[in-house]
Amino acid sequence: MNRYPLVDRAYQTRRDGDRRGALRFYLEAAGELAQSDVVATASALRHAADLHEELGESDQALQRYEDAWRLYLTVDAAPLLDLANCRRPMALWEEQHGERSAAMDLWRDARRLYEQAAVATGYDLQAAFDECDRHMAGL
Repeated sequence: MNRYPLVDRAYQTRRDGDRRGALRFYLEAAGELAQSDVVATASALRHAADLHEELGESDQALQRYEDAWRLYLTVDAAPLLDLANCRRPMALWEEQHGERSAAMDLWRDARRLYEQAAVATGYDLQAAFDECDRHMAGL
């Protein structure tokens, strides 16, 4: 259980299949957390962006990813895995919109962040490395 009830509610609402409701809760959580927890705010925005993407709201998704990224960068020690998980969908967005150069830069950055996260956490992130490599090879 998360220490933020609105984030928990958003997560459960998403699991229950109500993406629009989950989006509303993630955005509400981001607003509520904005003054107290930058990383949690950025994470809520990133999850909201994922939902925008799932709902076919691609431009809103990119805006939320960019907002989350800017927030993560204000934190001295933002979680590397969160950073990588924010870069990845931004790279996908650029790739899907034909922005090959921007996509390549973002995939490289995501790959670098996944590598650093693997070292820092000990997690096996081979699937993330492979995904980045596959996309870069296709650009």
